[in-house]
Amino acid sequence: MKVQELRQMLTGAERSLLEKAFVECYKQLSKSQKEEADLQIKLILSGEAAAAKGKKTAAADPEELEQQIKTFLSNARNGYYYEPNRVIPKSQRPKWRFLVKGYIKELEKVPADSPFYERAVQLLRELYFLLCTACNIYLFSSEDPFRSVGWEQNALYHLLAAKTFAVSLSRENIAAMAKLACTGGLSRDSLYENQEAELCSLLKTTDAKEIAIEESEKAIQLRREKLAGLKAYDNQRYYLEEEINNYCDLILILSLSLAETERGIRFFLKNSIEIRKEIILYRALEIARWVGTDAQWLDIYRYGVSKKIKPREELVERYRKLMEKA
Repeated sequence: MKVQELRQMLTGAERSLLEKAFVECYKQLSKSQKEEADLQIKLILSGEAAAAKGKKTAAADPEELEQQIKTFLSNARNGYYYEPNRVIPKSQRPKWRFLVKGYIKELEKVPADSPFYERAVQLLRELYFLLCTACNIYLFSSEDPFRSVGWEQNALYHLLAAKTFAVSLSRENIAAMAKLACTGGLSRDSLYENQEAELCSLLKTTDAKEIAIEESEKAIQLRREKLAGLKAYDNQRYYLEEEINNYCDLILILSLSLAETERGIRFFLKNSIEIRKEIILYRALEIARWVGTDAQWLDIYRYGVSKKIKPREELVERYRKLMEKA
């Protein structure tokens, strides 16, 4: 129902029934949603929410805003919003999400012709990276930091990448955004492919996409060199191999957008790290099904078969159906 309908239904209801309805609805929330609701309930019942709503928000002073964000980032990295400490009072630690929401809102409003714009983009990048990090380790009392601040990860990544490229579509910026797309932490409802697809959509020219491919190939080579120096069961191997595979995904996505299917799948099969080639082919076909065309999917399937890779039954069936439609 709509909010207005809910309000009408609540008007005149007995207090005991209101309490029962509220508690039953609360029980339906997940743990992370309850964390969000707990803070909102406390703010509303204490009157803080109404007071904050009644205040007119003045435009943030750039220097003051930058200092606030840097102080917040330092405190968060030191774990002061999660671990016991004397820097951030316990009652203030759950409010980190409202700080981040406000910071993103202010940074989003900075116009491209502002002298503060490049610094604003850098601060937004640091906030995004902090949220990614907080998906892997506890920096806040939240199981999904992106959800806690009201942003889907791919949407915030898109905002950051678009603002970054508005500064300059340089090789340095493309490499930086490729790294953020392929590494770091993930929100519970996100995949690296989501950010990789966002990056591809923002690289409008062939030259920009070629630079992204070149920088991704460099990133893969760098990680392969690091792998070569590790022992067989070193914990770092898993993370390096995952990042290599993510960069391979990005290169395939970019290659498909450039209509360079064979080039993309050749690199993908050669550089993806997986024990079974059949799994690599399956991953490539899933990417093609998502961002490519049926013709590209068929080309990748045939290329895999030509390399003596036996596809799983569901892929054989899809190939048969696509051929019937052709």
